[in-house]
Amino acid sequence: MFASVNRLRPHRKRRTGLLGLGYVTPVILIMGALVILPLISTAWDSFYNVNPMKAGKPFVGFGNYTTLLADPNVRQSWSNTFIYVAFTVLMETGFGLGAALLLNRIRFGRSWLLAALILPWCLPPVVNAVVWGWIFNPSYGVLNNALVALGVLNENKVWFNDRITALFLISVVHAWRMMPLTAIILLAALQSIPKDLYEAARLDGAGPIKMFRKVTLPLIGSGLAIALSQSTVFAFNLFDEAWILNGTGYDTRTVMIQVFMAAFQNLKFSYGMALSILAMLASLVVSAVYVLRVYRETRYD
Repeated sequence: MFASVNRLRPHRKRRTGLLGLGYVTPVILIMGALVILPLISTAWDSFYNVNPMKAGKPFVGFGNYTTLLADPNVRQSWSNTFIYVAFTVLMETGFGLGAALLLNRIRFGRSWLLAALILPWCLPPVVNAVVWGWIFNPSYGVLNNALVALGVLNENKVWFNDRITALFLISVVHAWRMMPLTAIILLAALQSIPKDLYEAARLDGAGPIKMFRKVTLPLIGSGLAIALSQSTVFAFNLFDEAWILNGTGYDTRTVMIQVFMAAFQNLKFSYGMALSILAMLASLVVSAVYVLRVYRETRYD
């Protein structure tokens, strides 16, 4: 009998493997058609000089990439993007963690508060930027009126005249929209922590701060890494908020705006492709750091 059971096990494993392959095949095909093939095509064309106004496609090798390194507009857009990433990741992580900790302690009305928290995330980025544009308006904006009424300002201020202020405000707009996603991820991580650990730490004399450092933070490390990863990737791809609030302004232009201008305004398609490949690689490098952190946090020795 045991011999017959052992003969059936490889057959069942083979059927399970084929069933799993059948489930993932549509996803593989869709990802291949919509992501992998366009990515390969973009990377390939970045080594050519693609110009819709001229026939042919001469090979230039790494010419587009070397030109990018010498372009001051591209360097400025990278500088702006890294500042956006720093601002938005810090704000999304800090406020998202605070909101998750608060929601985790609330027992009554949590679902209503969670629904209210998700509202900014549900807004399209264009709508979000337009609403905040009204708030920052130098003539009739709510921000200027409130600060003048409180005596903080003597007169209305044009907020986007100063580079750092403009970068910070655009980061605030983006973080306002994306912070709920971070909060949801961290709330799920917090709710997976056994309550017994807090009771044991309390019996050992640990206070709230020590319990947060010794119990909460280590156990939400995986969720925190995922939240940081998604925040960073979305920050690298920031486009709508910066475009709507300050257009193609040199001081607030992101890498994605620079890609759009190069490819669709100046019709330098291969130049824009090369820049988009570099932006993707930068996102992948940062994401890989977070993924490795998740692996170290979750693997079993």
